[in-house]
Amino acid sequence: MLIGTKKPAIFLDRDGTIIEDTHYPRDPKKVKFVPGACEALLEFEEMGYGLFVVSNQSGVGRGIISDSQFRAVHEHLCELLQSKKIKIKDFAYCFHTPEEGCDCRKPAPGLLRNLEESHKIDLTKSYMIGDKWSDILSAFRAGAKGGILLQGKELAPRPQELDSFNLIEISDWKEAKRFILPLHSSPDF
Repeated sequence: MLIGTKKPAIFLDRDGTIIEDTHYPRDPKKVKFVPGACEALLEFEEMGYGLFVVSNQSGVGRGIISDSQFRAVHEHLCELLQSKKIKIKDFAYCFHTPEEGCDCRKPAPGLLRNLEESHKIDLTKSYMIGDKWSDILSAFRAGAKGGILLQGKELAPRPQELDSFNLIEISDWKEAKRFILPLHSSPDF
């Protein structure tokens, strides 16, 4: 790859996507990977994607989770990822509450755009994987190529804003791997 060339990325929501959602996670002992996530992430790395975690963590801003609890969960997640040999290039968290109206809280595109700039990411070849519409909307608004929605819970109907977006709705990580490989192999990658 040429120096200065932008690289493709996969942006990953954290809770409910790569780790099980324990509703405002504050106990590192409860951090467990969603089945199939680790295997898929290793394959995405082998394909040349940089992996980035982008996560709303308003529990900190609301005072539900202390800074030390947040750090303990984050550090334990990093240890677990390292033990699986998964290299997350960067983590981007938004601690704001929805009422604050920041530009980084998903569905706003701020977290992705900041990573795009600091890591020279080609958003037109990058994807977001999440379990909520806010994850997918942030990718669309940032200019990413597409999104993958892991369906494990009941969601509101698909937002009209996403009608023209390259969106794949799947039930598990095995399906995510099946869809990313052909997209990765397409002539415009």
